[in-house]
Amino acid sequence: MKVHELFGVLDSIAPFKDSEDWDNTGLLVGDMQSEVTGVLTTLDCSMETVEEARQNDINVVVAHHPLIFPKTSSVTEAGTGAIIRSLIKNDINLIAMHTNLDHQPRGVSHMIAERLGFHDTEVLIRHEASYKKLRVNIPAEDRGQLKSDLAKAGVGRQGDYTDCFFEYPVKGQFRPGGDANPHIGARGELENVDEYIVEAIYDPAIENHVVEALVESHPYEEPAFDILSIHKPGEKGLGVLFDYEGTMDDLVSLIEEKTGLSVVNTVRGSDKPIRRVAVIGGSGMSYINGAFARGADVLLTGDVKYHEAYDAKLAGRNIIDTGHYMEHVMAEGLKILIEEQLDIRVKATQSSTNPFS
Repeated sequence: MKVHELFGVLDSIAPFKDSEDWDNTGLLVGDMQSEVTGVLTTLDCSMETVEEARQNDINVVVAHHPLIFPKTSSVTEAGTGAIIRSLIKNDINLIAMHTNLDHQPRGVSHMIAERLGFHDTEVLIRHEASYKKLRVNIPAEDRGQLKSDLAKAGVGRQGDYTDCFFEYPVKGQFRPGGDANPHIGARGELENVDEYIVEAIYDPAIENHVVEALVESHPYEEPAFDILSIHKPGEKGLGVLFDYEGTMDDLVSLIEEKTGLSVVNTVRGSDKPIRRVAVIGGSGMSYINGAFARGADVLLTGDVKYHEAYDAKLAGRNIIDTGHYMEHVMAEGLKILIEEQLDIRVKATQSSTNPFS
């Protein structure tokens, strides 16, 4: 397998187009044409990570946090530059899956919940999804072939379902012109025909391909169709929510037992029992309103600042600052996702990049 083939699988797990505009994901160091000898998953790419990959004859590191960010302006023998130089010297490829992995239903926040023993989660803050809807008139007897051809072009895919079409009968009317070559009717004669309207959604990115497939499949010289833009809550988003029964103390103990990490701080804004737990891996306090609007009794996240904590307590909200390094569970979580797709050697890092340890 070449790196570009592995990259395609990673893109199916967490599409790189789902990354935030400010982020830096994708192949950061390496060659898409090189052969993959193994994959090492990690939260951060450090010198220890590179050495671990080298010792295990692994030439692809997949990290959550991008090593190269806009502030990187030089590659020298110190700091980030030293790691980049070591990757290049050892011919090791580096791929970053950051916010694109955060925004998946089985992304980093879900991986944290799974580590705590909660596998049944729902997306906490859903992103708005944009779709295109195709609406086309077709003679009744031709609609089956049209749907089949459009489905092959990617039309009618909704989540885990394909071939999702809607149809209803209508009466069509047209008069072919003098230069027309009509499939039905004669030039200059008004024609009435039994038609169906066929509707389905598709990804806006494949619009040109869809129109080409429609024109090629449709029997009419001039197909009648509309393309509409629609928006609705999507399947992807940030963070997860799961059911829980217990106290804040119970939950803190569970976190420390299951992860081996000490909780940084807690904000006890309410003494009510905990029934719904929200998780946002990394730094999630900017989404606090959305989390509690979903009915969360406590938010698990990292990098909680003093004034954020103070305001949360005044608002009667419970916060558990698990620390940013809690995201390290993604190494094992991503390993599992890759192994579900590929028969390839994948190793979750054993190197700690926790700057506070």
